[in-house]
Amino acid sequence: MLDRLPPEICTYIFDFACRDSGCTGRSLSLVSRYVYQTSELVRYTSIVLIGRSQILSFAEFVGNTSIPLKTRYLFINGQESEEELDSMLRNAHRGERNARIEYARLAGLLPRGDERLKDAKEAITREYVNVDILLGSDGAAAVETILRRLGPTLEILDIALNEYVAKMLLNPVSLPRLVDLTTRCGFPLRRDNIPALEPTPSLRHLHIVDTILQWHCVEHFLQNGISYFAPALTDLRLTQLQEDEVVITHLEYALGLVPPNQHSSKVTQLPHTLERVLLKPAVAPTSWTTCSCCDDTQEYRNLVGHARLLRDKDHRVLLLNADCIAPPDDLYFQEWREKADGAACEWDASDLDFNSADEPGT
Repeated sequence: MLDRLPPEICTYIFDFACRDSGCTGRSLSLVSRYVYQTSELVRYTSIVLIGRSQILSFAEFVGNTSIPLKTRYLFINGQESEEELDSMLRNAHRGERNARIEYARLAGLLPRGDERLKDAKEAITREYVNVDILLGSDGAAAVETILRRLGPTLEILDIALNEYVAKMLLNPVSLPRLVDLTTRCGFPLRRDNIPALEPTPSLRHLHIVDTILQWHCVEHFLQNGISYFAPALTDLRLTQLQEDEVVITHLEYALGLVPPNQHSSKVTQLPHTLERVLLKPAVAPTSWTTCSCCDDTQEYRNLVGHARLLRDKDHRVLLLNADCIAPPDDLYFQEWREKADGAACEWDASDLDFNSADEPGT
């Protein structure tokens, strides 16, 4: 039946059908020659990439294809589990371990000033520096290739990468039509430099998910970050906030609620277009009654208390109650799917924290 429809109508239908993880697009390409041809331009409307293998493979594809890709929705999750990262680290540090073994062997045979001993020590340093390159360079190059290729049409992006890949995304990226960005890694921040994402006036909704698995902290986004790459932002969401209240003090200054001080010297004002800031702390930490140095509960209470004070100062700030348990792994994917299906960016603000600032932050 599809073969009898005009290509314009088929393309319109396929555009809606392909707003999933990419499965529909792959299936359409196998139906018939006519369906393959008429669905070609919309098969890549929505792309989901999970894991290093898919990211590298898709980067190779977009780098070589002549198909005019018009991807509007992209979900990239290259964040390995802690167990996988530990395994990667052990493999990456193998060269350094061997270099240290060789240095120890030579140290037992050669006098201290021997040139060979000096070379062996320098080899340790080289191998140590090489670890970050081994862990992040290929992945970063692949992600940059994907973003550059899909950038002209991309509207909604959810990105999560391990810390080694995220901190090596160094080349500027242009996403001129981006409207909604969820970042669960350091992207688009760069160490000691302006963000990698060029100023994007179309960007309205920014969701920053805090994580202890990254090299950055959420407050870094307020230091010549958000105001640079999202000059017309309307909605800012900070979730899974950890035990440090510095992000709240930075946010106070960024909202223009307190005068600058030595601790906020690098913080820039948020765009005047901002209409709403949604804050959500992470799950409350467990109290370690037997080890005060491991007990983060007081810092967590400070974070929540300070967030409540900020909420009371500015009507734009909404504070959500923390979850009792960690959110499910597929939570952000489901949010992205709903947006790709056409749902408006309506962050759930039904579970608000109305407690006073002096109540325990638990």
